[in-house]
Amino acid sequence: MKNIFYILSILVIGGAGYFSWMNSQKIQAEITKYDETRTKKRNIEGTIEKTEVILKDTEASLETAKQLNSELTSTKENEEGKHKQMERSKEKFQVQIDESDEKLAQFAKIKEEIDKKLDGLDIPWPQIPAKINELKETRKKKGDDLDLLIKLTEKLTKEVKDKRAENSRQGNRLSDIRMKIARNAKVGAITSVNSTWGFVIINLGTSNSNVTMDSKLLITRNGRLLGHLKPNSVEPNQTVCDLNARDLTRGVRIQPGDQITLAESVGN
Repeated sequence: MKNIFYILSILVIGGAGYFSWMNSQKIQAEITKYDETRTKKRNIEGTIEKTEVILKDTEASLETAKQLNSELTSTKENEEGKHKQMERSKEKFQVQIDESDEKLAQFAKIKEEIDKKLDGLDIPWPQIPAKINELKETRKKKGDDLDLLIKLTEKLTKEVKDKRAENSRQGNRLSDIRMKIARNAKVGAITSVNSTWGFVIINLGTSNSNVTMDSKLLITRNGRLLGHLKPNSVEPNQTVCDLNARDLTRGVRIQPGDQITLAESVGN
């Protein structure tokens, strides 16, 4: 009977240990996935910030260039219409040409700055507005991807937290199972026999074993089964049992020192 109890104990402990190991592997996989997602999120955030800075500078420069280009175009049309008048007012016209040259210089400087910012992109000037719209769409898509990654990160964080809590509960449960197995295998002894009143006292109770009022207790001596006892009163450190002759092997006299074990293990 003891061998059966030991085998059952080993199986229960092994099963619980395997289940705890599987949970640990799953948690590690979730943590790895969480780390990869967080790294990807940070990379995307950095790309979005750089793109937004470039886009903002490009938009501002382009707007300034558009204004200057519009002014220059208007000035050129006016000057062409006043060609004859400019012949008679060369000095005045020269002043206007100087002003235009200054604005052209400003335009050229702005264009040079824009070209530097767009260095490597090889984008023709007429296509810059379309490129800006494309960058806006890209920024919007990156923002949507970032929102999705944030939600995924929150979900994975919650799952990792839940897995850790479950692993902790399983660890506590395994400890309880081990304690109950140890208490099932507890061997007690008869400490007192009262044949007059028909009861015996054993040194097993609620604080050191799994004995209950429904337990069936086996009596052995030198490995020989002598009978069984039924608890009448269970206390923390001892149990009082009725002594019935019909529950004992014929001709046997129970005496202090006889060993007591649980007939059936208490489950989880």
